[in-house]
Amino acid sequence: MFKKLGVEDRLQVYHEPEQEYYTAKVLDLDKEEMMISEPLSGGKTLEMPDHSSWQFYLNKEDAVYFFTSRVVGAKKEGSVTRYLVKRPHTAHRHQRRGHVRVPCHQDLHYWRWDELKPVNGIFPETMLQSKDFWEDPIWMRDYLKELEAAAPIKPAFSLDMSGGGLRMVSLEPLARYDRLLITTYIGEKGKQQLLLLEGKVVRVAPLNIGGWKRYRAGVSFMNIDPEIQEQIISYLFTLMRNKLEREV
Repeated sequence: MFKKLGVEDRLQVYHEPEQEYYTAKVLDLDKEEMMISEPLSGGKTLEMPDHSSWQFYLNKEDAVYFFTSRVVGAKKEGSVTRYLVKRPHTAHRHQRRGHVRVPCHQDLHYWRWDELKPVNGIFPETMLQSKDFWEDPIWMRDYLKELEAAAPIKPAFSLDMSGGGLRMVSLEPLARYDRLLITTYIGEKGKQQLLLLEGKVVRVAPLNIGGWKRYRAGVSFMNIDPEIQEQIISYLFTLMRNKLEREV
């Protein structure tokens, strides 16, 4: 029996047709079955028919656990649905430390924070805290274009990423404690999400790539919105799921 599961644990449920993760909570469990809440993602609910099988991910302090299990029934209480799922006997384990760090080669662009200038009197810090800004991709792209016109943006690429930060390679040296504003896209083609991330450099090291001098930096995300962090984690779960399936 897989003993890492506990009441109140949160599970990520993968819906393959949508290539999306839904979140459910373990409400009760015994030796054979577990009761979970209705899986949710951004206000949407996931319907889980009887006898259907699903991929689940459990994010614990020591590792991320991956297993497939089958729905054995559903219980309705008013408008709320709870699902009874077969408790797994085993799970595949992906070791972690802190946030799950997943190899992730993303194109990045960044500014040093002290190089940024307000656009139309609006500082980037104000925009990062605005829900309207995040919900309007056209406004976000237009604002970034104006930021770039005021202060040139610099290219980089990521080596790996987690819900708490990333490691990146830049053309110029960065200093420890540099504050950055980073842009990148995550997701599948046609479903890409533009992200604007505030980060602080916590580690730096020179790097030689094919005779070219480059610089590696560990960046910790700052003041990240929980919804944005959840999008990053869901994207990384997709990458990790693909890796785990190749290893199984």
